[in-house]
Amino acid sequence: MTTVTSDSWYRGRFAPSPTGPLHIGSLYTAVASFIDARAHHGQWLLRIDDLDPLRCKTEHASQILKTLEQYALYWDEDVFYQQTRYPAYQHALADLRDQSLVYPCRCSRKELATRHINKGVYDAYCFKYPPSSQHASAMRIKLLTDSMSFNDQVQGRITQSLKSEVGDFIVHRKDNIASYHLAVALDDAEQRITHVVRGYDLLDSTARQIYLQRQLHLSQPNYAHIPVLSDINGDKLSKRTGAEDVSLLDVNHTLIKVLGYLNFHPPAELVTYTGSEILNWAVSHWSMVNIKPKATLTIQNH
Repeated sequence: MTTVTSDSWYRGRFAPSPTGPLHIGSLYTAVASFIDARAHHGQWLLRIDDLDPLRCKTEHASQILKTLEQYALYWDEDVFYQQTRYPAYQHALADLRDQSLVYPCRCSRKELATRHINKGVYDAYCFKYPPSSQHASAMRIKLLTDSMSFNDQVQGRITQSLKSEVGDFIVHRKDNIASYHLAVALDDAEQRITHVVRGYDLLDSTARQIYLQRQLHLSQPNYAHIPVLSDINGDKLSKRTGAEDVSLLDVNHTLIKVLGYLNFHPPAELVTYTGSEILNWAVSHWSMVNIKPKATLTIQNH
């Protein structure tokens, strides 16, 4: 496995799930990843994480694309859709099975609760007591190593004990859908992503994705996890917390507000520029070191 260095050809990405319109928290992440890519004279790719057909809607995906264009966030290359990748996920699962790295699990949430699983850490019950049939079974990956470490450009050195904090985790769901972690590891490699700029809420997922990258002999991107936007109650801004559809907001004022969240100090006259000019200004003044290493950034209104 190779780790991409900061001097390598830069390929970043934004990967929203089409479960609703783009809100301010997602726009903030999109702007950060876009600016970082352009500041490195790199490419910025767009992936639609539409793994789950029950939650993800085509109309939301189309709306997200239009909103990104509305904010002058223009991507390179064709849009990449996870729903086209099911054969690749099955191939990777077969690879892991050939290496004897996965095993079937039929534990329901109720059963896990009954066994009082410690903080959600899986107890490897189905590895110790294999189900008699693999029908409608999830697949879990065996953890061959414990501690996983990586350098995050914002949060610093991160170390996680997968065995004590996660346990053998699911890589393929019982409804025949690849897990988020498996799909992301494979799709980042397929798109040749070198840098991932995303929210702190996904930091806990990174060690699992790196573990899969190593088992599947995939390259490891550089990671930068920026603080997520939260309301005054400390709740992450999301569709569930009523975050507003940014397509309904004034583009210039919203971009200026987002730049403030990213610790920019734009001049007052910048609000009179076009969206592209605002982003170009941000690219020329960007430095990741200005992002503070914390989990959340509380904003007063959205």
